[in-house]
Amino acid sequence: MKKILFINPSLRLHSETKFLPVGIASVMSFLDAEGLEFDLLDIDINDMEDNAVEDFLENRRYDIILSGSIVTHYKWMKWLTTKIRQYNPNSIIVIGNSVAGSVPELFLKNSKANIAIIGEGELSTAEVLKRLVKDEDIGSIQGIAFKNKNGRVIINDRRQAIKKLDEFPMINWNFFETEKYFKKSYAAAKALKGKQVRVMPVVTARGCAFRCTFCHFVFWNDPYRYRSPSNIVAEIRRNIENYGCNYISFWDDLSFASLPQAERFADAIIESGLKFFWSAAVRVDLFGNPKHEYSRRLAVAQKFKEAGCLSLGFSLESANKEILKLMNKRIEAQYFLDQVKILDQVGITSMISVVFGYPIETQETIKETFDMCLTAGVYPSMGYLLPLPATGMYDYAIKNNFITDEDKYLDSITERQDLCLNMTKMPDDKVREFIAEGAEELNAKLK
Repeated sequence: MKKILFINPSLRLHSETKFLPVGIASVMSFLDAEGLEFDLLDIDINDMEDNAVEDFLENRRYDIILSGSIVTHYKWMKWLTTKIRQYNPNSIIVIGNSVAGSVPELFLKNSKANIAIIGEGELSTAEVLKRLVKDEDIGSIQGIAFKNKNGRVIINDRRQAIKKLDEFPMINWNFFETEKYFKKSYAAAKALKGKQVRVMPVVTARGCAFRCTFCHFVFWNDPYRYRSPSNIVAEIRRNIENYGCNYISFWDDLSFASLPQAERFADAIIESGLKFFWSAAVRVDLFGNPKHEYSRRLAVAQKFKEAGCLSLGFSLESANKEILKLMNKRIEAQYFLDQVKILDQVGITSMISVVFGYPIETQETIKETFDMCLTAGVYPSMGYLLPLPATGMYDYAIKNNFITDEDKYLDSITERQDLCLNMTKMPDDKVREFIAEGAEELNAKLK
């Protein structure tokens, strides 16, 4: 019988806050329901340094090893496949999530991995493992790329995404040390004013109904889909009853694409009688778009508050109209102001983010964005434009020779808080200086 191992990597070792890993857990739960058995190495919750990971690999033997991460972890995932190959030379290495799925040929050519899962992972991974444990050929499986016997990378046709997310099994968190994760649920502690927090993630939707040119996510080529309210409520009830959960982080790129969808969800929570706190990701036009009467938007926001919503994350990104057009945001800055106003009215915290560094960014456009935040009375989470594969700005960076070696570039990137690639006409130090000055001035005025 083939021995199978899943490895959950860590994006931020020794971080004070940890969240249960939705992506790998979804795939593991699906495989478990299909009757496959496997072990788990959870690097993240155990804060395992690289030498500890090496020790584990050196002293264990597995036939198939699976892992995955977002593409900003590209360099480390290459390191992991090298160490797996060093200590488990005969193992088959399968890598999923966007680190491999968004650049399958590049990743397979520059790593020791054998197979890359592209897009939605459950069905493709299950089919791969079922064939591998029987030593059968994987050549016809949709949704994967792989190295053939000659080392050539073969990219198969994409697998059609499952339309009804309710058909997936509920995530089985028993594979993970949930109590360790609960002890690191600090992100919600302030909102609950010192109460003991037991945070669990729940997925309500996959993908996004929009295509912003800077935004990178796993389901880029799949349609936006969302679960039924009753299906979501059933999972929340299970989390409360089985794990003592009292805070749900809806772990979506976009939890609600329309006001009617959002209202149905809030109604279902209220009717269920379940009491818990929650946060979610929305667009600035959910409560800000005037296509719905202000009173209707306010009424749905009030239902959110009644249903336990503490905060909503959404993005202004930029206050400059030309930059918003380049972003393909399809919003008006006024939507942002109206949404913040409505959420303030009902007592829901607005968690705002902005992106600096589009090619036409200037000192004036940076100030414009900070001025808009001041008008709204919010201090945003700030990040630099980080061109990532499968986005419009990544294509722009390649076309305009800002990226000339993709492997080298992906090795060098870190996170949006670092200026990894400056495509503006301003020097790096000036970009940082203008943003730092704007942030300091905004903070002083909001006090």
